[in-house]
Amino acid sequence: MMAKKLALIASKGTLDWAYPPFILASTAAALVYEVSIFFTFYGLTLLK
Repeated sequence: MMAKKLALIASKGTLDWAYPPFILASTAAALVYEVSIFFTFYGLTLLK
């Protein structure tokens, strides 16, 4: 069986745009998906 994978892109650094990729990633991880989040230049501020 192939592993289920999900890739998300975080492209905005404001709080209202921060929630969707993190909520989707945590939900997918709970459903045993392998999750990757890619941060664009402006999305990097979410990692502070």
